[in-house]
Amino acid sequence: MSGAHELVEKGLDPVYILHSEHAILIERALHAIRDAAVPPETRGFNYDVVEGKPTGNKIVALAQTLPMMAQRRLVVVRDLGLMPADEAEPLLAYFAKPNPSTVLVAITSKLDKRLKTFATASKKGWLHVLEAPRQLVPWVKQEAKVRKVDIDGAAVQRLVDTVGSDLSRLALTVEQLGLYAGNRAVTTDDVDDLVADTRERSVFELTDAIGSADRPRALAAVASLCDQRESAVGVVVMLARHIRQLSLVHVMKKDNIPKGAWGQRIGVPPFVVDRLANQARAYSPAALANATKRLAIADRALKGDITLDSRTHEFTGPQLKTLGRELAERVILEQIVDGIVDLAQR
Repeated sequence: MSGAHELVEKGLDPVYILHSEHAILIERALHAIRDAAVPPETRGFNYDVVEGKPTGNKIVALAQTLPMMAQRRLVVVRDLGLMPADEAEPLLAYFAKPNPSTVLVAITSKLDKRLKTFATASKKGWLHVLEAPRQLVPWVKQEAKVRKVDIDGAAVQRLVDTVGSDLSRLALTVEQLGLYAGNRAVTTDDVDDLVADTRERSVFELTDAIGSADRPRALAAVASLCDQRESAVGVVVMLARHIRQLSLVHVMKKDNIPKGAWGQRIGVPPFVVDRLANQARAYSPAALANATKRLAIADRALKGDITLDSRTHEFTGPQLKTLGRELAERVILEQIVDGIVDLAQR
């Protein structure tokens, strides 16, 4: 889980094995190690890269080569995961006594800690799994600072909500937004213009507004989705999923589940967990159960179920025909959203 600079701040190790789902973290870690190990003027003689399927013998032969007119040499293996298991013995022997004048960096796309190569590296502290930060907003702010991009807090949050946890895309988008905005600060409108898909933005606005019990914003989001001719049934399904996520937050709390495990159990990225936890405070478990029942009724109404009890005051099959489907769907969505917001704890 080490960051790029943390890998070298206490001195260089003889071996680094790097794994990550984020290419940007691998490249930054590699650059930090390279800059610390081999000065630019000596890289022509002391920097080797193993591409394609590596073998233990080839890696060790390069690692045992002495540096030329320099203190160290650097050997980079682009994908150690491609090395057949029966080729590992020479590398394992090298691990027992690595060359002190070589820094060996092996990147692996596949990581199975049961394999002896990775297990041995892990025991020696050479295996580094680079993960995205749990809190993405501070990471994006730091990216903007490094790139000298002025971006306000709301725009950072909108960017994270739109792009998600793809760090490479986040970093690239920060740079693009800086060029787009020029000398002024990047705003949420800039993010929307350059990045956000209108539908995704409207869906997020709706779920966020319901979570905040913000009736005007929720109804505005419904109007936006209807204007885009979004499927009303699809919106109800999306709302039901969001209500279920809020209900699961209450379950996690009741069962004393560690917060670090919530994301996996709820089925959302870690950076979404805190937002869901904040939104769940506005609704009791009973209110969320009531909301789920209302959404089920709305789903049936939108599908033309005329058997519903008229005392529910929900729009059903005949009324859909009277109003016309487009207008009726809008009214049903407005009614269900308005009813859910009414369930919030005041």
